[in-house]
Amino acid sequence: MSAREQADHNTMIRRWDALRLVGQRDFPGIAQSAGAARKWVLELLNGHAAAETLETLELLVSEVVTNAVLHSDSARTDGLVMVRVGLGSGLIHIEVIDDGSATSVPVIRTAGNDSLSGRGLSWVNILASAWGSSQDDKAGGAVWFQLTIGHPSGHDPLSSH
Repeated sequence: MSAREQADHNTMIRRWDALRLVGQRDFPGIAQSAGAARKWVLELLNGHAAAETLETLELLVSEVVTNAVLHSDSARTDGLVMVRVGLGSGLIHIEVIDDGSATSVPVIRTAGNDSLSGRGLSWVNILASAWGSSQDDKAGGAVWFQLTIGHPSGHDPLSSH
């Protein structure tokens, strides 16, 4: 493992140290998986975050899963996209892991006013509390983002479970 790969691996482990995994699911690498992943995540977290947070979550999960299908090897016949959901410190953490790509890495693109695509990571960058990506030749690619749970009381109802 190169120094860069080791640093990416160590960063991922530290990121999950403060989080509790509440769900993980594989979806086929097809366009319809964006809707299925969005529905699954919303059902998993319904009632545990402010409505505005859930709306933002719905948009960002759709975008990141769609990007994983469109821009990675997950679109192969047997390809998969894994969605992991974590909670901790008042945050919702979503990580989307795909089969990687030799020709594409996650990057914020500038989309023209008429463009029907190219805004996904821009929205993640604007709306998420934090986000990032990593690529591994063996493990594939991952894009993660975090949102504040958004309770008026500031209390994370899932942190005590």
